[in-house]
Formats: sequence, structure tokens, C-alpha cells
Amino acid sequence: MDKYIKGGKQTELTKRIEDISKELMGDGLDLVEHTLKWIHKNLKTNNDPELKNKIFRTRTADQIIKDGFVTGCTDSALVFLALTRAKGVPAKYVETIRRRWLEVGDDDFIEGHIFSEVYINDKWYIIDPAEGQLLFWYNRWVVYDRGLDSWDIGIHNMQELKDEFANFKDNYKNNKKTEQQ
Repeated sequence: MDKYIKGGKQTELTKRIEDISKELMGDGLDLVEHTLKWIHKNLKTNNDPELKNKIFRTRTADQIIKDGFVTGCTDSALVFLALTRAKGVPAKYVETIRRRWLEVGDDDFIEGHIFSEVYINDKWYIIDPAEGQLLFWYNRWVVYDRGLDSWDIGIHNMQELKDEFANFKDNYKNNKKTEQQ
């Protein structure tokens, strides 16, 4: 459990993050709500595809806050993780892949999403920081890996993500075939 209170290389608990976390009120799911509201109020979304491809998975939570914008679910999750951990709440980075993409998707267009899991009152809760939602199961998503952040699970850029997802997809399909036999 202690692992998920500490920051990772991408979610380091810097002075800026510690200072912002002091503004966040409440505990438990109230803290989660305040953290999500802070992210959505203070970080604008930048949908420029050229910029997104250039900086994909290269920034830390501190840098995202400093830049003042997110480019997608990874950035939102990194900031959420850093802020909740700074408040002493264990939080996991959860990389997922859309089940349909694993089964029939085009390899040129991968489909994934980042969630967080927070440990509150002796239970792990699934949070979607990009959408500001609490979920009760992963539904149409398959968990690829959990860790401190993207770098912790070995994904530093788009090419690594594509390679890892392609390998996972091959194994997923092979396991499905084995299950059917």
C-alpha cells in the first residue's frame, strides 16, 4: 500500500503539487470530488493533434500543471494521482485497452484509456479523471497494467504504447483461442 502513496518519476510530489493539495478540502470521496473539480477548473484541454503527438507521455504531473493544459486522459490521471497521493491517499495508475479493439480493432488506431484507483475506507475505487467520474467496474475496458504512472509501467511515448498494445492484443487473442478449445 505504501508504494501507492509515494510519487513516481512522472508523479513526483513536488512543492507545487504539495501546495495545491493543501487547497483541496475533505477526505474520502469528497476529496476525490474536490480534486477532480480542481483539475477541470484549472487545466484547459488542448486538442491540437500535432502538440499531443509531440508531448505524448513526456510530461510530469508538475509540468502539466505548470503548462496549464491537458492533452487527454493520461495527463488528467497523472495530475489526479499526484494530488491525491500528496493528501495521503493511495492511488494507482491504470492503463486499459478497449475490449472491442482487442477483439476486432484496426492496429493503426489503438484504443486505450487511463483510469485511477484510489484506496478509501478499505476499498479500491475506480476513478476516471478525464471524465470526472466514479466507476464500479471496467465494463468495456481490459486492464493492461497498474503502477505509479505511465513511465513506471514502461510506456514513455506513442511508439512504446503501440508496441505494448500490439503484443498484448496478440496474447489476448491467443488466450481467447485457447479458452475456446
